[in-house]
Amino acid sequence: MRKKEFWSKEEGLHLAESWAREGEDDAAIARRMGVPESTLRRWRRASPKLDEAIRRGRGAAWEVESALLRTATGYNKPVTKTYKVKCVEYDPTTGKKVQEKEELQTSEEKVHVPGNTTAQVFWLKNRRPDRWRDKPGVPDSQPEEDDNFFAALAEAMEHEV
Repeated sequence: MRKKEFWSKEEGLHLAESWAREGEDDAAIARRMGVPESTLRRWRRASPKLDEAIRRGRGAAWEVESALLRTATGYNKPVTKTYKVKCVEYDPTTGKKVQEKEELQTSEEKVHVPGNTTAQVFWLKNRRPDRWRDKPGVPDSQPEEDDNFFAALAEAMEHEV
């Protein structure tokens, strides 16, 4: 089976969509397909199914990314609230209360949902890991320093006994 035929069938379309969902750009998808990027572009123009599969995959990734950004920065959302309202009728001639009843009324308000700090930390660490770390300037692993610490601790314990 030729490569182009495989990528126009369900299995190939599913693979291309999943790679796009993972955040792969056209160059990476083409590499995984084993073709030059120019070939992938030509196939996408010629095959609406392939183009749609890649767009659908990217749409899902963008949707999740947008939701994370929205959660991190905060947003306004409409909320419907229900209130109990007391209605009183007065006699216009005597001014006395004639009838009193309660009814429920609804109104829509906008409520601000503040940014989520956990989402903010996640966003920053993944967008710029070189700038946003738990311990900036410290390498991820320091086995030599740990070994020296434990050796010094063992030596101190020997002198103590």
